[in-house]
Amino acid sequence: MKNLILFFLTCIVGTGAFLAGTTMENPLPAFVVGFGVWLLFLYRISKK
Repeated sequence: MKNLILFFLTCIVGTGAFLAGTTMENPLPAFVVGFGVWLLFLYRISKK
């Protein structure tokens, strides 16, 4: 259940960051946040 909630939060934050990056003049910080959230989630899941 905890993993499912973290997955949903990761989806929300990642989607928001990627959508913000598509409309920014310099999208690099938003894409770093988007990919970083997913990498942290995958790292946490693989650690178990």
